Amino acid sequence: MASKKPRKKSRRTKGASRATAATSARLKELWAKPEFREKMKQRDQARIAVAKRNPAKFYRCGVPDGMRRPDAERLWARANELADLFIQFLKEKGDIPDKRHAGTLTEDGIFVPETDEGKAELALREAFVLAVGPSSPRVKARAINIVLTFTTPRPARKAALMLDRPEDLLDAIINDAD
Repeated sequence: MASKKPRKKSRRTKGASRATAATSARLKELWAKPEFREKMKQRDQARIAVAKRNPAKFYRCGVPDGMRRPDAERLWARANELADLFIQFLKEKGDIPDKRHAGTLTEDGIFVPETDEGKAELALREAFVLAVGPSSPRVKARAINIVLTFTTPRPARKAALMLDRPEDLLDAIINDAD
């Protein structure tokens, strides 16, 4: 069985770690002092307060492995632009109705349409964003499948005639002619 390659990750540090026995001893000495412990406690509390004010800065949601946040945000912005063009194209083509949908704005700033048509349009747009944005191949494949399912008609199927006798074939041809 072939071994799986490790996933690509962005480096978190600029270089190799320089931790030594002397560094360890110095840290133990510092942590033994109450004023140092108090200083570190204040530092940790300040970090927690900043994380509560701006949680997106401290989490990698929407940032794929191997990518930095500024690169991912640039690609997500481009994916949103392409999604707007895609929806506009579908409206011009007549595949979806060209009208503004009434809805409500949640406290998080998310627009929720009231009509089913509006919800379908929004879901199709988000699926397109996932299909062209920086996401995993699995997510891209599912999103592309959703977009194709709702934008292209399925090909017509030809029913295969499973006939045992020649008379059945003649009966089927006569029935089709009527």
